[in-house]
Amino acid sequence: MNEQNIQRRLVRRERFRSRSRASIVALSLVALGLAYVGVECALAALSHRPLLVAPEQLIAGIDDPSTYVVVGAGVAVLFGLVLVVLAVSPGRRARHALPHDRMGIVVDDDVLAGSLGRAARGAASVAAGRVRTTVSARRATIAVTPSSGFPVDRAAVETASREVAASLAPVPRITVGVAVSASGVVGS
Repeated sequence: MNEQNIQRRLVRRERFRSRSRASIVALSLVALGLAYVGVECALAALSHRPLLVAPEQLIAGIDDPSTYVVVGAGVAVLFGLVLVVLAVSPGRRARHALPHDRMGIVVDDDVLAGSLGRAARGAASVAAGRVRTTVSARRATIAVTPSSGFPVDRAAVETASREVAASLAPVPRITVGVAVSASGVVGS
């Protein structure tokens, strides 16, 4: 395996969540359930009292459902739905990869938000508390609140933040949107 493939795999591992914890929990619960059924069957075979429900009662309960059987079936369905959601959901972490020739670089979305916010703050000439930046998987949203009496050039803020986004070139690419508040606040 060459070096680029190794870097690509490492970057992917950092950007996406492992399913091992969910798998361990699910398999442990299934193993506990099967162990319980095995213990009940062994107790029934040895003519001892059951721990909770004898296998014959369990089979009879399936044919003629009681409240306990319906609740147990509901729990099983919910457990199955949780497993399906875990299997289908992407497991993306709040991180982006930055291209580099010699190494894999992964940055948190908050770091990207800070860089874009600094560029927007400089272009808007406002204080740090007046710019709020959020970064999601493919979009960055910058909200600027100007000081009263000092208009903000929205185009300049967009240009500056898009230049920073283009220079960083995060993977996956992000689009930048800027919203300037119509009303300013008193202060610096």
